[in-house]
Amino acid sequence: MAYFGDYHTHTTYSHGKGTVEDNVLAALKCGFKEIAITDHGFHHMTYNVRRMDWPYIRRDVELMRKKYPMIKILLGLESNLVSTSGGVDITSADMDVLDILVCGYHKFIRSDRLRDQLGFYLPNFVLSTIGRKSKKLVVKNTDAYIKMLEKYDVDTISHICNTAPVDVCEVAKAAAHYGTLIEINNKNIRSSTLCSSCTDEEWEKILKTDVEFIVDSDAHKPSAVGDFEKADKLIDRVGIPRERIANWERTPVFRSHKAKEEILRVGEKTIGEVN
Repeated sequence: MAYFGDYHTHTTYSHGKGTVEDNVLAALKCGFKEIAITDHGFHHMTYNVRRMDWPYIRRDVELMRKKYPMIKILLGLESNLVSTSGGVDITSADMDVLDILVCGYHKFIRSDRLRDQLGFYLPNFVLSTIGRKSKKLVVKNTDAYIKMLEKYDVDTISHICNTAPVDVCEVAKAAAHYGTLIEINNKNIRSSTLCSSCTDEEWEKILKTDVEFIVDSDAHKPSAVGDFEKADKLIDRVGIPRERIANWERTPVFRSHKAKEEILRVGEKTIGEVN
């Protein structure tokens, strides 16, 4: 009885303390079959991957794939939700090379438009800092998440409710509809009333939808790769069935993979029809 892999880890290219190889070695020590390298997206203002470093991350992942063929290494990003229209800080060219897209809201982000910086980022920053919620902002955040899911083949929503409260039920319904996983983020499990993550009651609401979950470490150091202790306690406490956890003893089915497979299938069908 074991997890198949860890699909949210960081390296020195963003906010992590270890290299790509360090994380791979930690995953192997855990007995994982897969690991994803998902450094912070380009619009994070303090711990972002720099565009100039993106080719080097891709190079390191390719080198590790050759060096450690016994484990599947996925190239990913933990991208940022940056606008009320559901915008994310990636391009279509980025999507072409990504194996996994993790998305969510972060406290220190840079929006492309001033109105989003003032009307989306700033209110969430201020209210999360002082520990307050606004019903109007919850509606705006929820709408932004749903639009994000409509626009992008997001594989995983990372640490839902983190510094940007949403109607978890509505976001989970949309995620289930599009085939996006809701992450049970070990690093962000609620540990106090000051922690801006989901309450047990909110997890119970999510559980009532048809969405599937994925357990990740959100490791910022190699020793945290595969650390799911708090996540397991939450799963037992809330009563989340293991069969609804996408990386529990099976390979997760990621939305972006299905989308790319469908594009290939349609393309091959079209070529066949022309011939």
